[in-house]
Amino acid sequence: MSGQSTPQVRVSAAQLQAIENQLFALARQQAKRNQPIDLPRPDFWSQVATLLSNIEMELVEVGHNEGWSVKAQNLSRRQANVRRAVADLTQHRLTAFVRHAATSNLASASFGDAPHDSKAQLAALDWSRQDVAERAFHEGLSELIERYKRQVSWTVMQQGVAGGERPTPTIQAGTPQLDSYVDEAGGLTGQGPPKVEVIEEALVTYEDPDEDEEDRISRMDAYPSSASKGMGSEPTVEPAELMSAPTEDVVEDDSPTDQNEDMIRIRILQDLDEPIIDADGNELELLTGDVEFCDADFASGLITAGLAEDASI
Repeated sequence: MSGQSTPQVRVSAAQLQAIENQLFALARQQAKRNQPIDLPRPDFWSQVATLLSNIEMELVEVGHNEGWSVKAQNLSRRQANVRRAVADLTQHRLTAFVRHAATSNLASASFGDAPHDSKAQLAALDWSRQDVAERAFHEGLSELIERYKRQVSWTVMQQGVAGGERPTPTIQAGTPQLDSYVDEAGGLTGQGPPKVEVIEEALVTYEDPDEDEEDRISRMDAYPSSASKGMGSEPTVEPAELMSAPTEDVVEDDSPTDQNEDMIRIRILQDLDEPIIDADGNELELLTGDVEFCDADFASGLITAGLAEDASI
């Protein structure tokens, strides 16, 4: 089985008999075992080939010298028995290698949530006590088993469509595991608690509003036009806004002399994300292009911030 050429050398009768005895003993032992048993020597199969070669050479010599004598018949029967033992041992050993390769490969797979059977694992073979051809045979079997598993969708059948990639369970911080109530090492399953992801609660800081809610609602009732802007409804066009809108067709009738000396006419240059409150407590929503009369300090603040420009006439 090692692939070496048959040695054409003479060996003593005692050595040949020892090899023959090892062959028959190994054949009987292997027939009762499911796993490949260790060979008595690394060059066992080459020694068996030497045994058969010497028997054949002796049979040829006896046939030439004595013809089909009793000695020749005994040698022929001995040769047939050795060849039968080689065939039986090879059959049992190859079957054992197939069983070992298949069991080692398939038993190592996980079957969903079923507990893993540690007894299904086979002991690794000591390849220094096996023939090199048998090791090559075993490795070839492993490759064939992997190819077979791909062809029959083994992973899908055993682990589902996701191929065993299950999301990690999540728990809230501070949630105890059942294993924490078990004193034995390894917890309930003997393998420790399952892998989980702890969700940390984000700390939310409370922001105290700048104004009282009742005051804000009362101003909304007092100024429904401003409130409707703050609530996000469709803005209604008031007469004052029509007069202040920067259109070419509308002629501004207001003049600085008609306004209070503390009021400044400004034009809004940028939309404000949220309504602002003027000096009188009014909630205003200012949009780009709006023209408003505002308190001098309030208007100066908007102009300084770059949100408005002086639009005095």
